[in-house]
This record gives sequence, C-alpha cells and structure tokens, in this order.
Amino acid sequence: MKRPGLALPLCAAVLLAGAGAVAASPASAASGCRVTYAVSSEWPGGFGANVTIDNLGDPISSWTLAWSYSAGQQVTQAWNATVTQSGPRVTAANAGYNGSVGTGGSVSFGFNGSWSGSNPVPTAFTLNGTPCTGGVSGSPSPTPSASPSPSPSASPSPSPSASPTGKRLTMLGADVSTLQRAADLGAKYYDASGAQRDPLDILKGIGVNYVRLRIWNNPASGYNNKAKVLQYARTVKAKGLKLLVDFHYSDTWADPGKQYKPAAWASHGIGQLQTDVYNYTYDVCSSLKAQGTTPDSVQIGNEINVGMLWNDGKVVDNDFTNLSLLLKAGYNATKACNSGTQVIIHTADADSDANARWFYDGIRAKGVPWDITGLSYYCYWHGTMSNMASVVADMKSRYGKDVILAETAYPYTTANADGTANVISSSEPCSGYQATPAGQAANFTAVQNTARDAGAIGVFYWEPTWYAVPGNGWDPADINGSGDGWDNQAIFDRNGRLNPNVRWAP
Repeated sequence: MKRPGLALPLCAAVLLAGAGAVAASPASAASGCRVTYAVSSEWPGGFGANVTIDNLGDPISSWTLAWSYSAGQQVTQAWNATVTQSGPRVTAANAGYNGSVGTGGSVSFGFNGSWSGSNPVPTAFTLNGTPCTGGVSGSPSPTPSASPSPSPSASPSPSPSASPTGKRLTMLGADVSTLQRAADLGAKYYDASGAQRDPLDILKGIGVNYVRLRIWNNPASGYNNKAKVLQYARTVKAKGLKLLVDFHYSDTWADPGKQYKPAAWASHGIGQLQTDVYNYTYDVCSSLKAQGTTPDSVQIGNEINVGMLWNDGKVVDNDFTNLSLLLKAGYNATKACNSGTQVIIHTADADSDANARWFYDGIRAKGVPWDITGLSYYCYWHGTMSNMASVVADMKSRYGKDVILAETAYPYTTANADGTANVISSSEPCSGYQATPAGQAANFTAVQNTARDAGAIGVFYWEPTWYAVPGNGWDPADINGSGDGWDNQAIFDRNGRLNPNVRWAP
C-alpha cells in the first residue's frame, strides 16, 4: 500500500537510507557527478530503491555521500550505514555498494528503507568532499505495491523501528545452541561486507543483546550438556551479551509433541521428579553463577503445551497438579540460586488464545509463579501476525507479566544445502513473504514490530547461525551422520555469509 504524500519526500529517504559505502577513503570526484535514484517498491512503512552516482572524475574504491536539506526538517531513519547529522547536513558512510567504479564511471547500490518525520527534500549532495553539481533525477514514487516484502533484487529490508506508542523490545535474542558445535568444527562466519568475524560479534552488531542456549541432561553427542553450556556461557558473557538457559529436562528435543524424560530419570515418579528438577536446575544455575556467568533468565521446560517429563508431568483431564509441582520446583531452584534470574514458562501457543488461556489459567490456579510468559511464533505453523498480536496482548493483560516470543524464524531460500530435507521448503510459506533474503528479513521485521506493538518485551530468532556444516546434525544420537533441516532458515547462507537485510531493533 502506498503511503499518501510521499512523492517528493521519498527521494530524501532513498538517499539517506542507502547513501554511503564501505569505509571512506581519500578520493575525489568531478563536481559534475550526478545522483540518480529509482524507488522500485513500496509497502506500509518502507520501500525498496536503487541509487546510482555517475560521471565520476576520478576512480574511487570507497566513498561517503553527504546531503543537505532545508533547516528545520527532520532526517530519515537509516541503517547499514554510519549516519551523522550536523544541522541541515547528513553524512552516510560504511554501506555496501556494487557496480563499476572508475574515471567517468559509476557507483550503484540497492537497498530498502523506511521514513519518519517530515521526510526532507535534499537540496545538495557532496561525494567525498566534492559537491555534485550534475543534479538529481529519478523516480521517487513507483507503482504502489501491496507486498509487505521488497523485490528480491533490493538489498537490506526495512529496519525495525521503535513503536510510536513508545513500546520497546529489551530482549533482542538469538538461540544459537548449535553454534558451539559449529565453532568446534571450524565453521566460518562472514559479515555483510564479506569479512570473516566471530559470529557473536556479527549478531551483536546487528542488534542482538541476548543469547538463548538449550541444555539437555545427557545428550549422546555431548552437545549441549551442562559442561558444554558452562563453556559456551563464558564466551557469551565475555561478549557482553545476556544469557537465557532453556531447560528441556530431556536428553533430546522437547516440544509440544514429545517431552521425553532423561534416561537417568526414566523410572522416577512425580515425587522424585520434583527433586530431580530442583536439584538439576539449582546445580546448573549455581555452576554458572560460580564461574561468573549467572543466567539472566531461564526457561523451566521448552514448549510445554501439555506438560513436561511425560507421562508423570503431562496434563491429563485438565489436571495441572503434577505439572505445577514440577514448575514450582524449577522456579524455587532458580530463585534459590539467584533471586534476580527471571523465570520463563514457555509454550508454543501463539496460535490460539484459547489454548494459551487454558494452559496459563491452569498453572495459575495451582499457584505456579513465573516472571515472563514465553510463546513460540512461526507464521507457517501459528497463523497470522494479527492473531499472534491478540494472544500476546491478552497474555500480558490477563496475567500481568511480561511476554516474549521465545522462538521465531523464516526461510531465505527454498534450496537445500545438505542431504536432510528442509523443514520448510515452500517458496512462500506465509502469504506476502517470499523465501528470499529480502522476504526473510521482511518477515522478521514484521514479527518484531507486531510483537512490540502488542506489548511484548522480547523476540528471539531460533538458530540463526545453524547453516549446514557437516557434523553438526540435528540428531544428538548421530550428530555426525544427520543433517540440518533448518539451514534455509539461518540468517547466514550456505557459505556462512550474513543476510545483510536482517536486523534486531528495540
């Protein structure tokens, strides 16, 4: 949908959001350099565009574009660039570009942007310190598009922006539970410019401030048992990131369809299981605390829609008694370890307010305490974002507790990078969002914006670093021989390079 009144202001939005380059270096350009732009698509809150700067007088390998506007106007929000403002002058640098650069040549780049304020119309442009007197031309307003995602040829997607209501996301999270194994196997990660870097540094640079790590009691592969989590928690905390520990209380995957007891607890009844949960939770939390990596939050169970530690902890005939005993044990152990650690109770009920009420009403009636309500939301399984927003808003209002989306993700391709079929393979898993890098980013942006506006305080992307690396399979009993069905939903491609479109934002 085209926003009214954007025909002139968009040229300013285009030139700020995308102007710039990799680190600026001394260079010059003839004063006749020209700026040409073309907005290729619009949707609510954003647009895709292409910009070309040509008629360059000297070869340049990097550049900085500055533009001026009438005093008193507001600038447009920008990302994928270092943007500074001094009065009516804005300078953008350190954004990626492509195309030929040389005497009389040009610099071209594509990007996505959003706008705010009065969307100032630029009055002058300067390239590497030299004014461009060749003028500005182009098409600031394209044929309106109803698509919420940009065209595949456009570069980064709209950056999430703070809600006009003043609501913020404070838990900007990534579940990187397979990253430790990837690192041990020598996997390499590259930022948007192609520079090899530590993946946690890359994630932190695009907005992540919270890491989620699952913990299994005794997985056959060792990943991720207590020792592995303790080891990687030191890496996480050393980066200045917060830590969420996701207790599955299992030796393998726990989710709405399976909640297997750890083998060591297999014969235990509900009485012993309470002790097991308390002792295990307290031991892990205390061990983390002792090494200076106290968890900021923990989940007591993972996607426990109908309970955990089945069958003893399963909710049968609406009886929450046993589950409530286990949840209380986990909560009490966490608070005994560290009173400031927040306890999350996590279901995959973002699809149904009725189901969510049934569960959280059920545990509340049994006196279960918790600090944060956690929900999973994958649009291809849990439906529309408007429905998710209703569930988030109701959970916050009904229980008076903060809400997070503990998991979300979206594919960037339909291609499969290994011998294990992708979990999601459709070219458009959710209406309006193609399985492309731009579509992936647009979906994640929309999820963040929707959750934020509904009152959530956090969104966690599930396994953004799990691209296909031989030996980092999904099955803890055969980690070397199994593959990765999530590789097309990572935000790093099969070569380990970041999707430059993706951002986390408060």
